[in-house]
Amino acid sequence: MIDKIKEKKKAKEKAKEKKKPYGGISNISQYLLEQYGKKGVMIKRGKGVVMNQQSMEQISGRKTRNCSVVAVTRVLDYYRKTKHIEGIPEDIRETYKVVEEIAESYGYTDKNGTFPLFISGITKEAFKMYGVKAKCKGVYIWSFENQVVKEITAGRPVIMNIARGFYKDHTIVVAGFSIWKVGDKIYPMLRVIDGWKSGYHYIDYEAFAKDISQSVFGSFNTIEIKD
Repeated sequence: MIDKIKEKKKAKEKAKEKKKPYGGISNISQYLLEQYGKKGVMIKRGKGVVMNQQSMEQISGRKTRNCSVVAVTRVLDYYRKTKHIEGIPEDIRETYKVVEEIAESYGYTDKNGTFPLFISGITKEAFKMYGVKAKCKGVYIWSFENQVVKEITAGRPVIMNIARGFYKDHTIVVAGFSIWKVGDKIYPMLRVIDGWKSGYHYIDYEAFAKDISQSVFGSFNTIEIKD
């Protein structure tokens, strides 16, 4: 009886070891092989957006719970370049200071971070500071096609707040996507800037969706600049 209990415990631990987190992926091919046991083939390379990929600490000058503030700052910096918006500083660290001040008026603190429902409001107000009208929307009932494919294809990065799993209580920026096939199954992958480290990382969208299927996970925040 004791041996059977030990065997079950070992089996559970082994299964747990095999389960990889849905995010923080650096090599998609390797991840798919290790996670699903077969080599993946990319069948669609979605359009990506090129934006600042520095870590949260590099942008803000300190290590704290400012992921949402940094995400909004990245988006402002992106549109400064793509829309040639005058007034937004070329130095992203200066832009961060402005966004942080706005976030503080919404209750942001280093200890508690930003309440996710306020991300769109902070973004809209930050653009308004520079005379730019932006349509910012928090989306809580979402789909891959509408909130990822449609926005990224239009050249619009998406701010994503996640409540559980690998990126628990964290805000990241979605900057691209690709679609892979493993055997007969399709696996969309999100290209994201998570701010924990510099550079791009990836999210297995299917594994992510399963991870949050029983809980409200947060929000997608879309941003559209009005000409």
